[in-house]
Amino acid sequence: MKATIALLTVLSLVASSVEAAGGPKPKICFTPAEENAEQVVRAGLRLREGATACDARPYEMHTQPLWDQVDQKYGPKFKQQTDIRRTAFTREFAKDAENNERAWDGRTVLYFRNYPLSPVYCAQIKKNLEDFLKTGWPAFTKTARLYRLPVEDDYKPCG
Repeated sequence: MKATIALLTVLSLVASSVEAAGGPKPKICFTPAEENAEQVVRAGLRLREGATACDARPYEMHTQPLWDQVDQKYGPKFKQQTDIRRTAFTREFAKDAENNERAWDGRTVLYFRNYPLSPVYCAQIKKNLEDFLKTGWPAFTKTARLYRLPVEDDYKPCG
């Protein structure tokens, strides 16, 4: 019996050390850069989904071409932020990072895709897209900080 317990203990330790060697140890939090990346991703999703919805009837705000310009100009920067976020998911959810990331993306996209539209909301989306194209990436990342509290509610900040 003692030999069986000892063997199980050794196997458990070996398995956990192999698992730990497979990737970075979870921090159980998101770093400031990861929090910022999540804020930017959410702000981008809001604009993308809003541009698509507000471009259609009955609002026809001509927002999709504006989003297409934003995407063409800043797509690589959005990808960089998405990659930072993906690294955090890989670290924090090593066993199922891709599924967790998809679940959070789905939840966020679903929220913005089903946001109640109005002339005021669509006018604001259009203004945000026009401002983004005028003022550029640094101003957009400052605006994205509006998502700080919801992001901190979802992911504990490190430190």
